Amino acid sequence: MFSIIKDIQNTKNKVWIQFNNFMSFIYEKIKDKVFKSIMCGISGHIATNQIVDYNELIKSISTLAHRGPDNQGIYITSNQRVGLAHRRLSFLDLSDTGRQPMTVQHLTITFNGEIYNYRELQKELENQGAQFSSCSDTEVILWAYLFWGATCLSKFKGMFAFAILDEKNNELFLARDRFGIKPLFYSFQNNNFYFGSEVKAILAFESFKRKVQSSSVALFLANRFVSDNQTMWKDIYKLPAAHYMKINTQDLSYQVKEYWSVLDSKTDSYAKEVQEQFEFLLIDSLKQHLRSDVPIGAFLSGGLDSSTTVLLMQKELQYDTKAFSIGFNGWNESEHQYARMVANETGAELKTLLLEKIDFEVMPKLMVHYDDPIADISILPTYFVSQLASQDVKAVISGEGADEFLGGYSWQKPENFYTGNHFFSKWTSKLFPNSQKEMKKHYIQAMSMGLFDNKELKKCLQNEFLVEIPKDVFGHLDKLMRPELSRLKQIQLLDMHRFMEELVLVKIDRASMANSLEVRVPFLDHELVEFLFHLPEEAYMKEGIQKPLLQNLLRNRLPKRILQRPKQGFVGPDRFYKDFSLYKETLTHGRLIQDEVISSSYLQKLFFLKDHWRLWKLFVLEHWWRAWM
Repeated sequence: MFSIIKDIQNTKNKVWIQFNNFMSFIYEKIKDKVFKSIMCGISGHIATNQIVDYNELIKSISTLAHRGPDNQGIYITSNQRVGLAHRRLSFLDLSDTGRQPMTVQHLTITFNGEIYNYRELQKELENQGAQFSSCSDTEVILWAYLFWGATCLSKFKGMFAFAILDEKNNELFLARDRFGIKPLFYSFQNNNFYFGSEVKAILAFESFKRKVQSSSVALFLANRFVSDNQTMWKDIYKLPAAHYMKINTQDLSYQVKEYWSVLDSKTDSYAKEVQEQFEFLLIDSLKQHLRSDVPIGAFLSGGLDSSTTVLLMQKELQYDTKAFSIGFNGWNESEHQYARMVANETGAELKTLLLEKIDFEVMPKLMVHYDDPIADISILPTYFVSQLASQDVKAVISGEGADEFLGGYSWQKPENFYTGNHFFSKWTSKLFPNSQKEMKKHYIQAMSMGLFDNKELKKCLQNEFLVEIPKDVFGHLDKLMRPELSRLKQIQLLDMHRFMEELVLVKIDRASMANSLEVRVPFLDHELVEFLFHLPEEAYMKEGIQKPLLQNLLRNRLPKRILQRPKQGFVGPDRFYKDFSLYKETLTHGRLIQDEVISSSYLQKLFFLKDHWRLWKLFVLEHWWRAWM
């Protein structure tokens, strides 16, 4: 069956290649006259006991200029109680008809993201009577909501965060994509409702009263990110992935609902044809992610994920790919050497940045862009490779999501699953493999990278930050525990909603957007994810073999050295993160000590023990504190 589908797919690919070549020709002819930017940011304000201030909306959306440096738009209702703001996205429909906020009948939208199947949806909507005045995916969302209401979300394939104002029904509808690729924050405070693509867009409103959420300091140190849809600020929250919110614009009553869950999704799979189905779905997703009026590049590390996307772009889709990589001089494991092998084999053009060291001088700027602190050590290399790519393209393909759903992380592998180094703890997890307690302990150890549990936090923090340590700083994991799942599926669910949604995707979004670069992630097509998650584990994980489905796809197409290369995080040499002189210089008389957030004696203990992971977290928090307090 799938061999027939593959033949059809090959024919469709040839047609698509011709179309892509034509679009590339058009682009080369008019790029200097038309194409300026492709990013997007949104914000808005509902006021129930005052009027919305135009200048405050301008101030709010201006904080997101890096997300949309092309131009901006403002919409305020006639009663001046609701305002929407937008920084422009110009991937699709570069004419003025694609400007936002956009209105269709009684609906007005401000939208951040991409709907990859918008052409198909536009035809479906036209058959039902919709009359389009633009060629943008933005207008597709409006007509889809007009015809189908909140159920339209189930039809979208893409990454998105948007707000639709329904003036007829006095309602604001906010929604976020299934995986949280695009961010969306909101706040209720003093009879006002605010939202924005980034926290800074909310903080910019003068009517918003900013105050640090003391408990979030503990959540950050424990998890490497502020967990459970909290932020560092009191009254500001993340709208969870795969959720929508409806707010009554008159009294601010609201409801939040989940519209999709990988657990509830249905998929048909055939054990003998898993490889074909996987490749079919991945290529189809990649093809849709390459829809654009501007050329799209690719991140290339020489790992299995990025090597797969570049190979498919070059060989299957005949897409002339410009790839980007960074490396470090004098480091044997530098990724640029592997990226070069893949580029040579596939014919992709490769641009590489070779660094002598990691420039920590960029940390203050990063903390401003991140809004909340994130202590993943890859935040710096990710920023630098985004900066490199932004010099040549406005968007890139990246491999986020592959590790989560193909069993790529070490903590997902059965041979690595135990909760400690003692004989008893190993046997406990073997005797009770689905124990929620054991599962949680294992996941905390895997995620923490310098454990700050409640006991450790009580030694570290002072004053209100000590008093407001949550009862269980890892309690957010309990909400995702499903005893009916196997160990691997349980860990993958945690990875999807915590590590990926609240750290990995935040990292890539902020680092890329800081450089006005958009990142597209074809492994996070929801149909592909549903297919993988519901496969039997042996179909995509084998002991001693890294990501068998990708290995099978790449075999005999890339050098064995690429296929057999051990998994490596996107980091850099360890010596950069073990710079104790830098930590001492930054922390000893830093703001965290001066403002009595952390204990000086505890800090000295970490220096004595050379506890570089805990020091790294405090180093990140120190820079955040300097940037925002």
